[in-house]
Order: sequence, then structure tokens, then C-alpha cells
Amino acid sequence: MATLKDIASLANVSQATVSRVLNRDLTLSVPDDTKERIFNAAEKLGYKISVKKAEKKLKANSVFRIGIAQMFDLKERLEDVYYLLMKNILEEECFSKQYSCVNLHRNEDKKFTKNDDLKLDAIIAIGRFTKEEIRDLEGYTNNIVFLDSSPDELSYYSVIPNYHLAVRQALEEFRAKGHKKIAYVGSVYTFGDTKELSLDPRFYYYKTSMLSENQYSDNLVIDCEMKAQSGYEKMSEYLDANNELPTALYIASDTVAPGVLKALREKNYSVPNDFSIITFNNTSLSEFANPPLSSNEVFIRENVKSAVKCMELVLQNNNLPKKIVVPCTLIDRGSVKELLK
Repeated sequence: MATLKDIASLANVSQATVSRVLNRDLTLSVPDDTKERIFNAAEKLGYKISVKKAEKKLKANSVFRIGIAQMFDLKERLEDVYYLLMKNILEEECFSKQYSCVNLHRNEDKKFTKNDDLKLDAIIAIGRFTKEEIRDLEGYTNNIVFLDSSPDELSYYSVIPNYHLAVRQALEEFRAKGHKKIAYVGSVYTFGDTKELSLDPRFYYYKTSMLSENQYSDNLVIDCEMKAQSGYEKMSEYLDANNELPTALYIASDTVAPGVLKALREKNYSVPNDFSIITFNNTSLSEFANPPLSSNEVFIRENVKSAVKCMELVLQNNNLPKKIVVPCTLIDRGSVKELLK
């Protein structure tokens, strides 16, 4: 039978860290990749926490066990600070309420697994999930709350940001400063609520608004993955291929912004003198960019708090689901230049 020493050796951490991670010590702060190594090592070695011992501990402390499932694997989460922040804030909120967080991991068959045989009281699922993945989660509990997606409004509680409001705020800011040639930079198609490719809501509202003002053109769409590298490559190609350039860029995710800024710098363009920019998400990537970028604040913490509140309603047997749409606001950092009239 595998021991803590075996797991510690395989995961390259101390036995004390292994013990505290496997026993859900909420006072322990370790990186996600370290936790991932420990859980993977434990699973590989067939280690199981003593069910009797753990159940006795939970009963004594009256702790709710909340599973956390994520759309992305670890590598993808590290590339997308938005979902990384969301997960960290969720763990903080659960800690403040003395709930026990149980991370669900995908095994080699892409099935969600956990490291013990104890029941989950509820699951908060971050991001988008296929119908098969949702059925997989239902194998643990039907008490599921979706954070940042709404796959079935008749069956599940869900919390999403107000994409329509965010895009409208950004375009109104550009137009108030005299911009008409406003380009969209980001994925045109992204994962929908059940992880099928569909028109991204930010692009949908961008295109609808631009059409209503007779300002839309396919040449104003820079379709790239929601990643810095893709943003850099597509922006560079766009600048090389076009003589008539837009005056403003709406970047659909902060994660794309570093790549776009790099491409602009290499072509000797500056922000906001040559290009005005507004991004979506308002993470550290926009706040500490050079220069700092105006951005749609989506209130990640408020989204998370709403999801936790929904989870509590589920646990109280409030079985009529609710969909919460959290407003956004525009944080002005001076990256939109007023054009001369």
C-alpha cells in the first residue's frame, strides 16, 4: 500500500505538504501545480484517504465538501489568468465559510476523479463543459452550480458576466472619443455553454453594434486565439497586410493584449497615439501593461460570491434554478485617445 513517503518522493515535495494537501488543510498555501503533482502521484500509486477517519473529522467540524471542476487543464489555466484568478478566489470564499474544497481532476480517460471516496455536497463548475462532462459531474452530485457558463437554465444555477453591457460600454467610449474604425481582436468562435464552438458573445455584440452604426467591415476583424502568442502573430500579419488601419482595438480578452502590444511596438506604433485600446476582463495583464489599458471590469469576486450563494440555495433545497448575470463596468486608464474633430 502506498504511503505518504512514496507520494512525497514521486511528487518531489515534503511528507508534511502531502499530508496537509490530501487532508484539505485550508490554511496551507501551495501553488496549483504542486497540488496537481501530489494528487496525480497519489492517484498513480493508488493511495486513498481513510474514509472512516475523514468522515469522522468532517462530522465533527460540520464541513460542507465542495467539488471544484474546471474547464481547462493545468497548462491552459496557467495561460489564462482569468480562470486562474476565479479558482483562487473561489477557494478563498470557501475557506472564509469553512467549506472544504475538493479539486476534481481529469484522468487519462478525461473523466473527473477525486482522491477519496467521500461524498460531495455540491460542485461548482468553472467554465464550459460538454454534455458528457456534465453527466460525469452528476455522478458525484446533482447539486451543480456553473460559474461563467449557463448550459441548462431549467436544470442548474449559473452565474455569467454581462457581455452585452461590457461591449456596449467599450464601443460607447470609443465613439464618444470620435472613433469609427474600431477593430475586434480575439476569437470569433469560442466554446459555448456546452463546450461546442459557437459565435463568441463579445464578437456577436460587437458586430451587431457596428452594423447598427453602418461601421462594420470584415476587414476590422482580427480573428485569433485567446492567447498572447496568437494575438501577436495575427496582429503582426494584419499590420503588414493593411494600409488603411483602424484607430481603435477592442481586445476580447486580457490574455491577448500582451501579444498585440508587442506587435504594435515592433512596428513602431504607440498606444494611444496610433491605436486606442480597450480590453475585456481587467486583470493584472491590462492594469500593469505598458501603457496601462482601459478594460471591462467583470467583477470576478462578485461572480464567485454569487456562485457560492447559489450553491447554498441548492443545499437548502431551493430547486428552482436561477441565472445570475453580473454587471460590468469600464475602468478608464487613458488608453483611448480623443480624435480631433
